[in-house]
Amino acid sequence: MRLLLLPLVLVACHSAPAATPTNVVERFYAASIASGASGAPSAEDFAALSPFLSDSLKALLVAARRLYEAARVQAPDDKPPLADGSLFSSLFEGPTTVSVIGDTARATTHAVTVRMTYSGADPPVSWTDVVLVVQEHGRSVIEDIEYGGNWDFANKGTLRSSLASALLNR
Repeated sequence: MRLLLLPLVLVACHSAPAATPTNVVERFYAASIASGASGAPSAEDFAALSPFLSDSLKALLVAARRLYEAARVQAPDDKPPLADGSLFSSLFEGPTTVSVIGDTARATTHAVTVRMTYSGADPPVSWTDVVLVVQEHGRSVIEDIEYGGNWDFANKGTLRSSLASALLNR
C-alpha cells in the first residue's frame, strides 16, 4: 500500500501550481503584518520574509541590518538608521490590511497594485503601493516596492532606492 501512495504524493508535489505574483504579494504581506517587522528586519523577521524576496533585495536588507547593528555598537545612545518604521509600505506605521487590486505585466516584471489600510488612525488611512514581482530561480519573488503615498511624511520612491540611500549615507 505504501508503495502505491508514494508515487501519488510525488506527483502531487510536482504538479502543484507555482505561486502567482498576486499570491506571493498576498503571502508576503500576511507574513509582514504577522511579524510586526519594523525597520531593518531582525533575523527572525528576515527568515519569515526572505522566501518572498529576490536575491538582490535580500542582500540589500541584510546590508541594512548590518548598518543598523554597526550603528548601535558605535553610538549606543543614538537611534541607528533603519531602526523602525515600515520599509515595505508608504506609511511609517505600516498597513494592518492589504488587498491586491491589480496585476499588470511589464515586460519581465509584474506590477502588483495593492490597497493598504492602517486602521490604527481615526479615520483609517488608505493608500496604494505597487509591488514589483519577477521570476528568479523558477519562482515569483518581490524585486522592489514603489511607494504610492502622497502625504508629507510618506516613504517616497522605492524600497530599493530607500535602502541604497541609507547604505550610502552611513
